[in-house]
Amino acid sequence: MSESEDKPFEASEQRLRQAREKGDIPRSLEVNALLAYAGLFLALIVGGPIAMRRWLAQVSHAEGIAGRTPGASFDAARDIAGTAAVATLALLALPGLFVLVGLLAQRTLLFTSSNLALKGSRINPIGNFGQKFGVKGLVTFSLSLIKVALAATGGWVLFGMLLELLSRAGFMRDSQWVLGLGLVLQYVMALAIGITAALAGADLLWKRLEHRRRLRMTRKEAEDEHKESEGDPHFKALRRQRAVDIAMSSMLADVEKADVVIVNPTHYAVALEWKRGSGRAPVCLAKGTDEIAARIRERAGKHRVPIWSDPPCARALHAAMEVGDEIPVAHFAAVAAAIRFAEAMRKKAKAGW
Repeated sequence: MSESEDKPFEASEQRLRQAREKGDIPRSLEVNALLAYAGLFLALIVGGPIAMRRWLAQVSHAEGIAGRTPGASFDAARDIAGTAAVATLALLALPGLFVLVGLLAQRTLLFTSSNLALKGSRINPIGNFGQKFGVKGLVTFSLSLIKVALAATGGWVLFGMLLELLSRAGFMRDSQWVLGLGLVLQYVMALAIGITAALAGADLLWKRLEHRRRLRMTRKEAEDEHKESEGDPHFKALRRQRAVDIAMSSMLADVEKADVVIVNPTHYAVALEWKRGSGRAPVCLAKGTDEIAARIRERAGKHRVPIWSDPPCARALHAAMEVGDEIPVAHFAAVAAAIRFAEAMRKKAKAGW
């Protein structure tokens, strides 16, 4: 029986979260390599010409002052070395920044104690043999083989370009020779980016599929996790919040059916519906304070439900009623005034006022 048949259930959010806390996440080295190459290529394109012109100018200046004064050659060499050092640091900093941003974007930059701990599975020859010669090893070998084939093909083309550059080297000035080498280097980087980009997508997809497959659950694991999650305060809070969100969405959806919304302009809002001829008093469809009150007012405005400002009535109704309740007799007069206002507003709207 295959592992997929042994583990028929997809990994739950809890299982994925626990794996992540242990540092068990899908990582693609090809994606990191692609980002490093892209950063290096950008550094060469943007900063390369500037650094090269400055370096050539310093070399030309050094040749002109060599031997004129004691220590002049040493000072010139120091300036040239300093320029080269700054350029090298800049070239290395940008790829590192790209890789760091990529790790943060993929959420794969994790520092966990379990990753630093010594694990017997890492030095287990049988387990390592299975990784090297199993499906995982076969996929890794296939990707490496494709990379070698693409690199060999691209390298052959670049070798021809380099031979052409060498054949014309005798007729080129120093600056042209350096710029020619820079152009070849750009082609090399473009080739590396192209090859790595082709493999990075496949490698990342494979790593994520393999990670999901490895974390699949047996029926017993799924049942045990369900029992644990029933008593887990974290999941209880999530379920309560989900229930509140569902109830809130349903309540706000009913605001458009209201006849009037009575508000304290900033803190309270109560949406009422009155079915004429039903023999019942107006019914509360929605109520809330602060942010919820603001959302009720916003939805009422969107659906052209009249809003009546009566702070004492809004506070009293909010305290005395729940959603679905009829208004208390003590508030009939205040609510009647609000409904008359709403009917007058609707008549004006129909008349085109």
